Amino acid sequence: MRILLVGASGFIGGHLLHALTLAGHAVCATSRSGQGAALPGVEWLRLDLRDLDAFEWPEALDLLINATGLLSTDADALRALQDQASCALLRAAAARGMRLLQLSALGAGEQEDVPFLASKAVADRCALQLGVPALVLRPSLVLGEGGASSAWLQRLSPWPLIPLLDTGARLQPLHVDDLCAAVLALLRQWPAENAVVPLVGPQALTQGELIDRLRVAQGWPAGRYLRLPTGLTAPLARLGDRLGWRALNSQTLRLAGRDNLGAGEPLVRACGYRVAPLDARLRGWPASARTVELALAPLLLAALVLVWLGTALVCLGPGFDWGLRIMAEMGVQGWPARLAVVGGGLLDGLLGLALLWRRSRVAALRAQIALMLVYTVLISLWLPHYWFDPYMAVGKNLVLVVASLWLLWLEKAQGSAR
Repeated sequence: MRILLVGASGFIGGHLLHALTLAGHAVCATSRSGQGAALPGVEWLRLDLRDLDAFEWPEALDLLINATGLLSTDADALRALQDQASCALLRAAAARGMRLLQLSALGAGEQEDVPFLASKAVADRCALQLGVPALVLRPSLVLGEGGASSAWLQRLSPWPLIPLLDTGARLQPLHVDDLCAAVLALLRQWPAENAVVPLVGPQALTQGELIDRLRVAQGWPAGRYLRLPTGLTAPLARLGDRLGWRALNSQTLRLAGRDNLGAGEPLVRACGYRVAPLDARLRGWPASARTVELALAPLLLAALVLVWLGTALVCLGPGFDWGLRIMAEMGVQGWPARLAVVGGGLLDGLLGLALLWRRSRVAALRAQIALMLVYTVLISLWLPHYWFDPYMAVGKNLVLVVASLWLLWLEKAQGSAR
């Protein structure tokens, strides 16, 4: 089969791409850059769903798999991509006589107060009404290497006491390998009628029970869990809406407090495939070393934020006169010295605040590394005696540079996975 896979550079799309090629399908894979993993028989195409008119459709395509998705708190952005742009894509594919496989999410059409699910539901209805063979696959939480939600759960798993938004709501997670296997089974045995097919794991688990599965897979005992009080999570969720936090916002708070369950039998009846228990799939992922790395990254990030904001407060407050004395040692006095101390303090504070926003974090880390190197060079040239103070304050800049580099590489790697 000749398949157009849209969203092939994402978590689910990337895994599907490998599975489809191994199964012998010819795949035209799309990404916004037009680049991706080099695989035999895969043709990469540039596609920006916001500019679908510019897309040059390949000839003789049999099937569209829409694996696009956006984890966002921005309802307008979700409508633009998962509703309007996805519907336009589905209509264009149907006009070319292609079959449609729309990858949605469990709960779409049932939870209209969740923008992610509401926008998915609009595209789902569109796919089923275009007069061509179409399936809507609605998976529950999909876990595996490279997933944003997977990384968050992995990051939580090593702690002795794990805070959760809810400890009673249940979901039916499945491994990404099962999603790929279900798609291949549906391609081999396409149902006679258009349908919405839930894709769920066989076990209904609370968040704590799910994390326990991850802990056992890494050789750790069951964890202890603490449900965070609503008086704390509600204002933090509103803050997360403003700052773009993916793990905690109004949308995730609603989802975390609700059961999200489905039946596995429709998939079995449709194509004969039955999803495996999650425990059976946890081989090689999660890895404990990587888990510890992910767990420590937020602590290091918080420490860097405190260092930069603390430096700003000291420079602009009790350390202001000390800053002027240091500038005097460099031969700078009067208003230029005051301007340098105030400007440096404000810059430190701005960089500390920029770390709190995901969109500006990579740029902030790069700027911090550059600034620390500049500070270190200036001190080495004009004030070398500061290298020999009893606390080796200048030498500690090198530790901060390495820590910032590690966070920068980790942030960029996670950005590629998203």
